[in-house]
Amino acid sequence: MKYLLLFLIIPSLYAQVEIEQRLDIIKGFPCMKCHGSFVNKKSHFPLNTPHENIKLNHYKEINNCYFCHDRDNRNQLKLINGKKIAFNQGYKVCIQCHGEKNRDWKLGIHGKQVGSWSGKKYRYSCISCHEPHKPQFSKWIADPLPKYPWIDSARKGGH
Repeated sequence: MKYLLLFLIIPSLYAQVEIEQRLDIIKGFPCMKCHGSFVNKKSHFPLNTPHENIKLNHYKEINNCYFCHDRDNRNQLKLINGKKIAFNQGYKVCIQCHGEKNRDWKLGIHGKQVGSWSGKKYRYSCISCHEPHKPQFSKWIADPLPKYPWIDSARKGGH
């Protein structure tokens, strides 16, 4: 009986979670506003564009824009199977290779989810935390331990 209850409850938990929408916060969207005029689809970047400073440091096999971005319609991303998806579904591009993170993300273990237990929940997408062209976080240097007078005193044998 309890397994039947879990079977009914767990899907409803996922159904109440909304994924953060990306389009409102992407600067320069829609992309085709500028990219629609580029005829040369063989080059990775047109020269002297706002994107020429992007350095891909994701995975050695990902060496051009069109691994994730659709070549013909820059307002869309594309999956490995060629299916086109909206930028709001960009996490689907990520989970093709990062299945273990997807599992943890859906369970709320990886990433950030905000909202309430009984109300609507919002889950941040991969790109909310990871820069897609260079997703590895930089190394952080820990702050030194705080100075507590009683620790120094104890080290010197005093109380």
